[in-house]
Amino acid sequence: MSNHPFSLSVIAAAVLYVCHSTNAVAETVTESIDNLNNQLDLQQSSISQFHYRQSDIALGLTGATVLPTGPNQDITITHAGATDGVAILQDGIFFSPAPYSGQHLVLQPNLMHQQKVSFSSMTSVTESSQAAFGKLDYQSVQISPQKYATDVNVEGSDNNAINGGAVLSGTSKQNGMLLAVDYQSASDDVGYRVARDADSTQKDILFKIAADSLPGARNQQTTEFSYQYSSQEADRGALGLTSVDFSVNPTQLYSAASTDNTEGERQRYVLAHQLIMSSTSTMATDFYYQTYSQQSQEMQFVDGEQVNNALLSRIAMFETTPTTDGMNLGALTQNNDFSGFGMQTKGVSMYGQHQVTYSARYHTDKAEMRLGQREWSWNNDLSLTPTTDDEYALTYTDDASAFSSAVDTKLNYGQWSINLGLGYEHVSVSRELGDVNTSLNAADFSDDGWSPSIEVAYQSGPWLAALQAKQAWTAASAGNIEQTAQEALQYQLALSYQQDALSIAMTAYMHDYDSQHVSCMQGMICDYEQISLQENIKDVSVVGADLSIAYGLTFDHFSIPFKAKYQYTQAETDNANCNELMACFAADSQLPWVPEQQLTLSSGVVYGNMSIMAQVLYQSELGYQGGFTNERAIDSQWKVDIAATYRLTEQHELYVRVENLLDEELVANRTAMGFQGQSEMTTYFGYQGHF
Repeated sequence: MSNHPFSLSVIAAAVLYVCHSTNAVAETVTESIDNLNNQLDLQQSSISQFHYRQSDIALGLTGATVLPTGPNQDITITHAGATDGVAILQDGIFFSPAPYSGQHLVLQPNLMHQQKVSFSSMTSVTESSQAAFGKLDYQSVQISPQKYATDVNVEGSDNNAINGGAVLSGTSKQNGMLLAVDYQSASDDVGYRVARDADSTQKDILFKIAADSLPGARNQQTTEFSYQYSSQEADRGALGLTSVDFSVNPTQLYSAASTDNTEGERQRYVLAHQLIMSSTSTMATDFYYQTYSQQSQEMQFVDGEQVNNALLSRIAMFETTPTTDGMNLGALTQNNDFSGFGMQTKGVSMYGQHQVTYSARYHTDKAEMRLGQREWSWNNDLSLTPTTDDEYALTYTDDASAFSSAVDTKLNYGQWSINLGLGYEHVSVSRELGDVNTSLNAADFSDDGWSPSIEVAYQSGPWLAALQAKQAWTAASAGNIEQTAQEALQYQLALSYQQDALSIAMTAYMHDYDSQHVSCMQGMICDYEQISLQENIKDVSVVGADLSIAYGLTFDHFSIPFKAKYQYTQAETDNANCNELMACFAADSQLPWVPEQQLTLSSGVVYGNMSIMAQVLYQSELGYQGGFTNERAIDSQWKVDIAATYRLTEQHELYVRVENLLDEELVANRTAMGFQGQSEMTTYFGYQGHF
């Protein structure tokens, strides 16, 4: 890699477009540091055998703060205390179909179909307000420039997992095509008193077709159409174990939770066009439409009352000694549909040594929510019998539309550069209630915000320094009773050093929130109305520092790659706060979903055709579940994965991977509904082929 990766030229801007990058926009120097130190190449051999099914450590290596999760659940990320305004993108487009309306929705893409992933903390003003407080950006696998190229992966595990996928692509003359398919299946024994399995399956399809300039075209251009389909189904409950039961077997659940299931189906269409208008001006335009349907059922009630510690003990006692009368249980049911459409364009122009980026986006999305309850009888033989059909207590539709525009100017003067940016977004929000009795309020409001930013950067040889200030803004959702936007002043100092195989980056930041949004995030147990809420926490102060180091030692017969990411975050409220989602917590206390420290490591040895690599994730104490107390905090945790690979030939390689090598009792959730564990130690055997 060049020691001067941040110098700008017309040639560099053109190369970005010729290489079919869907994110070819002007970067601030801070973003360049992020891309250098917070980007993970998922295709490199030292990483690929890890990320195929697990993504928590991979996302930690990019700099995202990762919240613990149970098996077969999407990873939730945060940044600097913020959960809202932290966008998940794929190829520069929202991955969630309704980021404005469905703010509680968490979706991550299949890593088998991704090429790179990066995290940016101080995003450019050219991004929308939904990425104002950070963005996790995936780059999907690209069409191979070769005539034919195929990648195959097959693996199985000691927990009955069977996973397999293939990526086929190629380019002929000026046209290219790609087809990627993947299938995952797993079955875990989680019955506490009754031997039942928790099954999960996932199917993914990605199709792309691309064409370069037509004969006779005045300007070089590329057009790509992509279609993405994904379906998931998981049978695993949100009802956990008492502390005594968890200490016996942390990966098991109560038999009452065996009826819980989640189904989702997602489709996405994207038309991307890139145009080199002149030697000094380029433009990229995307049109997208995507949908997601979600059905779920989670056992949460006993005799109509939401499960608490006392009721959880009753459930544990009944499962140990069933009574003749049985128990009356209730499940929270959901049948939701999300959809979104938008178009966005970004242009980059060079004026001498200076660079200007123009951007505009129109986006609209909808969340049609149906939430209710279904009654069950838990019999003395521990069988579960439904006694009612699904009854939707709440039905409502949230609509949101947003228009944003921005200009970002980079002025280069020798070793100095100055970035001046200004973004604007207008958001309209509405909530229409169904004909079911509800205590929700209809909503119809609009808001707009300006996002100015300034950055001063200096480069000297391998050193680069940048000081940035920004006003960040994210609109309130329909469930925000106060209709208060999330706003913060952001300040960041970033330093980086790159020389040969050594790369070091350090950032220190301060975010001063006037209001911070909290909604029902994954891992929280929310009832019907809580899912529809968005709470505001006033006056939040966040200070933090990140340190990343990447280094590669190369000897005559072997090499040692090393990558580490350490994050320190202190996120505190200035005033005591009580709300419907988080209960009460004291002033000057750490936000319960923000670990003060997170450390991720990746290292190992590559010797000829063999390699052995380890990845590590450490997090300090967490307590982000609703109504938390110190008794429900999640203790600090270590997770270690290890993988060994043997390359038979250039085309064939075998690997073995062990997840949670230490086989520790890792906690995913700890709420009034009990403990839930992350995956126990699991061994995978796999094959990768490259043709």
